[in-house]
Amino acid sequence: MVLRMSFGQFLRDSRLKAGYGLRAFAIAIGMQPSNLSNIEHERIHPPQDPLKLEEIARSLGFQKGSKEWQRLFDLAVHHKPVAVPPDVAAFVAKEPGIPVLLRTIEKAKLSKKSISELSRYIKEHLAKG
Repeated sequence: MVLRMSFGQFLRDSRLKAGYGLRAFAIAIGMQPSNLSNIEHERIHPPQDPLKLEEIARSLGFQKGSKEWQRLFDLAVHHKPVAVPPDVAAFVAKEPGIPVLLRTIEKAKLSKKSISELSRYIKEHLAKG
């Protein structure tokens, strides 16, 4: 059985892997060490501000768009019953075509497999671009 990692666990593991102590990392991202500790121990929820999450990701050495970057954003909203990662929400808010695309996908009742294939097609198409 694979247990799902929390934001706090992922952040702590990533921070340690990057060679940061808690206090040094908190200072690097402009956060109180006590707040960072509370996030890592899941006593408070992760930040929801996309800019703060970007700052955390960059400080950890994550490349924008990497699996680690996406996982950080995805885990930031995992505690919410229905949530969209902050980076996705910000993109949707500035791109009027995205809600139309999502409603089209929903109306078509695509399976998870079909959505995965669509995503792969888009990635391949953009790579050729």
